[in-house]
Amino acid sequence: MTGNALERLAELLALSPGQLAFALAAVFVAGAVRGFAGFALSAFVMASIATIIPPVELIPVCTMLELTSAAVLLRGGFGAADKRLALTLQGGSSLIGVPAGLYLTNMIDPALSKLSALCLVVGLALAQLARLRLPVSPAPLPTFLTGVASGFVTGLASIGGMVIALYTLALHMPPREMRGTLIVIIFIGGLLTFLWQIAYGMIDALVLSRYAVFALPMLAGVFLGRAFFTPGNERFYRPVSLTLLIGLGLAGLARLAL
Repeated sequence: MTGNALERLAELLALSPGQLAFALAAVFVAGAVRGFAGFALSAFVMASIATIIPPVELIPVCTMLELTSAAVLLRGGFGAADKRLALTLQGGSSLIGVPAGLYLTNMIDPALSKLSALCLVVGLALAQLARLRLPVSPAPLPTFLTGVASGFVTGLASIGGMVIALYTLALHMPPREMRGTLIVIIFIGGLLTFLWQIAYGMIDALVLSRYAVFALPMLAGVFLGRAFFTPGNERFYRPVSLTLLIGLGLAGLARLAL
């Protein structure tokens, strides 16, 4: 891409050329993480790009990127997924949590809400990494309530996927089953969240333009990450996922402190 073309593209996306180059690199890495772990695309993008693009503008872009990556990964993940768990989580998230979070976006300080959620995620992930078993249950009611909490945080701060990932890790599901379940959850949740965002008028021409440009490097990363998720690497899935949650949580807390 020539310098003039890069400048024109950056202008179209309301970014500087340097900001655009950084954003493209960030979504590629986020795609690679998503391809291997099955989650964390939105959290990674928010942690790296939210200083360039305001979160309220970035959240719908993340939703469409999540949908696109989930559509690619669904073929390999659907068969291994726990469908009952996925549907129960999404029932609480999409029917109650997401619309409530979006509705309260302008009423509750999102920075305070995000600070509380990130502290909780980091603390519980550290506990799991230290091999402490969390008192969670796969029963329908606690699963549904976890979905509500995840959806609420998604609508308010776009980090609900971290809550669900933490919950499934605490259940000690096999890596392939957990990854497949997260892929199904994010696909269903992304579709329903996208419809809520349309209803709230969050999708405009700038959002669509940014998505169109970010989608290609993100997909390249997804294919790379998926190639590394092999049977031989499954033993690394849990520690990598927990470390990822802790790293993203700390990055989000650092960004809030700046």
